[in-house]
Amino acid sequence: MTKLDLNIEYNARKTVLNHAEISARWDEMAARYRDEAASAELDIPYGETKRSQYDFFPAPGFEPNAPLCVYIHGGYWRSRDRKTYSHIAKDLNERGISVAIPSYDLVPHVSILDIIKQMRVFMACLWEKTGARPVVAGNSAGGHLTGAMLATDWGRIDGVPDDLVTHAFALSGLYDLQPLPEIDVNEDLRLTPKSAISASPIRWSAPRDGLKFIAAVGSLESVVFKDQSRRVCDVWAANGIDTEYLEVSDCNHFTIVDAISTPGHMLHERLVAMIEAHVGA
Repeated sequence: MTKLDLNIEYNARKTVLNHAEISARWDEMAARYRDEAASAELDIPYGETKRSQYDFFPAPGFEPNAPLCVYIHGGYWRSRDRKTYSHIAKDLNERGISVAIPSYDLVPHVSILDIIKQMRVFMACLWEKTGARPVVAGNSAGGHLTGAMLATDWGRIDGVPDDLVTHAFALSGLYDLQPLPEIDVNEDLRLTPKSAISASPIRWSAPRDGLKFIAAVGSLESVVFKDQSRRVCDVWAANGIDTEYLEVSDCNHFTIVDAISTPGHMLHERLVAMIEAHVGA
């Protein structure tokens, strides 16, 4: 049996050769929606660093306890920005769902554990602003951070309800970071064996009861990304969480983002259904 080259398996840029073209298209669509969204609130600070900001796209008539989605961007914790993903809010806004999209500081300037802490601070700031418990979604590194927000013990965070995050929808995430110190991207990630375990949501204490988690991954993605999503669903399901592994046909690590932002696509409709069910819960 051929041994997997983890430097390739864990790096989608090496398997999706037109990734730059896809990203450029996202930038164009995102910029267009920021121009269209007259009520958007951009560059809201939640921390002291330049990247500790978020954009808020309120749906018409937004009020406390209205449907709210947080979308966390990908980029292997080392690249990209919220501004690439603004267009994800477009159809959600049209369907009465408000959307908040944060940026965060990047490795190697900070650690992945620092980024997790930043996202918790952001979530607390968003709660203070909206009074709404969001569904959290995100892709790639954002999928990891989505899982981390679901697995956070919010009872230990000041100023937020214990059930701040109960529903999460992750795309192409990594939940067990133990393999990453051994591959070339660790030049930027700077994970040690110990910090890789600490930053792995799959290895945290069992999350609270009553949680819902969907781990979606493209059918065209690498073996390791599929395995990561399957395993987190299996481990969390054994701990009593309602999980679902969802393999999306004809999608790779990048085009799965297109799927979740396209009205009528199964993945997009599943996200909308989760948000609407969450509000009614």
